[in-house]
Amino acid sequence: MATISCHHALSGLEGAVRHGHDREELLKTAGINPQLAVLPNARINDNQMTVLVQLVWECLGDEFMGFTQTPCKRGAFSFMLHAIRRCENLGEALRMGMRFYNLLTEDIRTELVRDDDNATIIINFRHPELDADHFYQEFWMVIWHRLASWICGTPIPLIETAFTQAQPQHAPELLLMFPGIQKFGARTNALTISVGHLDLPLVRNKLEVEAFLLQSPYNLLTIPGHDRSLKKQVANLASSSASGGLSFPSLQSAAAQLNMSQQTLHRRLRDEGTNFQKIKDDVRRDLALALLARDRRPVYEVAEALGFADARSLTRAFKNWTGMTPREYCRFL
Repeated sequence: MATISCHHALSGLEGAVRHGHDREELLKTAGINPQLAVLPNARINDNQMTVLVQLVWECLGDEFMGFTQTPCKRGAFSFMLHAIRRCENLGEALRMGMRFYNLLTEDIRTELVRDDDNATIIINFRHPELDADHFYQEFWMVIWHRLASWICGTPIPLIETAFTQAQPQHAPELLLMFPGIQKFGARTNALTISVGHLDLPLVRNKLEVEAFLLQSPYNLLTIPGHDRSLKKQVANLASSSASGGLSFPSLQSAAAQLNMSQQTLHRRLRDEGTNFQKIKDDVRRDLALALLARDRRPVYEVAEALGFADARSLTRAFKNWTGMTPREYCRFL
């Protein structure tokens, strides 16, 4: 189960809070402890984030979640998706979908431009001051990229992602959401892909679209972008057993499996802003959170599953990851 920084949960509620809704009540209804959500490094799972977004949609009757001057009525995304699924290829679908929203609202302008090599989705918000934490700007970009990947049935790699915001504290999360080159402080928000992907045929039928919409936005949160980073390749070397145990290769073994020397692996990970131990810690952290919160496993079992010598070793690592001990974390659940 993937985990998501609580930064997104809290910033995603700002539109609803501005319209008079209670932040703590929304968090509680989504199964998120408000005291846990404000802690440094706190994370939630994708199911909780899905419920939270759905709650805001329901409370406000606004698919733009209160981050624009004029609300977007419920059903707009569904109407758009049913319409574009009949298009011949991705390029036609993107143009139709963007035209629909550009006719529907003046608050967000979404355009597709292309040259000989690249196709770029350009996004501008008319009132960015209504989204001070840039939550919906990032979410709108996620929607178009993940939807394009889903409707074609293949992950579409990003060449570059540009943000109008300055580089934020949650920049490492953005790298997970938008793998590839990132630029901050740009004139517009933009997603750049290879122009050849515009010719991809659409593969989803009506029943698949209906199923997608019933779960929305879950699929948009969980459909992976095409992450070609070495960091992702190293993380993928970890394997889980049926009992939830985790096996992570040594640095020497990982380098051999990736057909490179240990020195090259270390250097390339450093160039990506990470290291082997950090990747291992992130994988262990996400599995620990899942085993504690979802499976309610006792601490000693989680320690064993993650390859720690004992519960005390896990406790030290967990506190370093999250700022609290496993037992303190469980009291928040």
